[in-house]
Parts: sequence; structure tokens; C-alpha cells
Amino acid sequence: MPSSNDEPQLELPLPLPARQPSRLAPALLLLGLIGGGVYAATDADTKPNTKIPSRPEDLSANVVTFVSPDDRAAVASAVAVLKVAPPQRAEIEQAVIDRRQRLGWIVFTDSMDPDGDTVAVEASGLTQQIVLTKAWTPVAVALADSGPIAVTAVRDGQGGGITVAFATSTGTMPMRILRPGERIEVVP
Repeated sequence: MPSSNDEPQLELPLPLPARQPSRLAPALLLLGLIGGGVYAATDADTKPNTKIPSRPEDLSANVVTFVSPDDRAAVASAVAVLKVAPPQRAEIEQAVIDRRQRLGWIVFTDSMDPDGDTVAVEASGLTQQIVLTKAWTPVAVALADSGPIAVTAVRDGQGGGITVAFATSTGTMPMRILRPGERIEVVP
């Protein structure tokens, strides 16, 4: 049986000296708050998705809501979602800023039951396919001329036709039920 002398003895650490409050701490805290506020304000202005239509107030009364070439953030938002290669995005963005091309938004929704209906949106040679849902699906379109925008029914989700509607500031505009291959034109 071990004796009490064989047991290791724990030594308590020496107490730390009391810390003197620093006069620098409040200044650093204030600088951190100011810096964080500036970062948050700057970050919010540069996020491309902040200019994507999400409410009726963001849209015009027409099917196509044009993006002002003077609003660089809005142009960047629309160009960022185009389904094209990055070099082509840069070309389109510069053409819009130089007023050689226009950008707009068309907001799609399924006018009945979201069952996987698919449409293709074609404008100025650029075709983008989207699956319709009950939620808004904003699609950016680049327009090099005043020609129409073609919306072609591609796939009928579960039968019953392709049910497409456009969102505008005045409400949703359902189109006639389409069959695969049928096409409607939207005049900007």
C-alpha cells in the first residue's frame, strides 16, 4: 500500500497579476464596428443577385422589363445569369453599357401544376432552357435588335400540356396551353 508521501502533490499555479484595463480596447472596438459597417455596405452593393427581379414592383407592366444601361449593378446581375461562357458575358455587358445591345428580364412561372414543363427562351441567337415552377423564374435576355423573343415549348412534364405564364408588375399573364414544339413570340 503506498504511503501518503509517495503520492504526487499538485501545485497550484501562481495567480496572474490583475490586468489593467487598456485604453486601446474601446478604440479598437469602435474601429471594428465602423469597418464592419463599411464592409457590409460595400458587399451589399456588389452582389449581383441583388438586382434580380423578385417582386412585382421590380417589373414593368410589359412582359419584358428592361435593364437600364446606366445601372451597372443591374447590368452585372442580368449578365451573370445568362447561360453563356464568361468571355461572351463580358462582351454582352460591354455592348449594353455602350448601348449597342439591350438587356431585359422575363419572369416565368407555371400557370397550373408545376410538373416539369420546360421551355426554351431565344433572343438574339442565345437560347436558354428553363423548367417552369410555381416560383418565379427570372430569365435575362440579351437583345441586339428589336426582334421578338421566342418562347418554345420543349417538354411536357406529366401530360396535359405546357402551362406557362409571365409575371409583370400588374400580375401574372397565363398563356394558352402549349404542346412540345409550339412557339409563341414576345415583342419587347
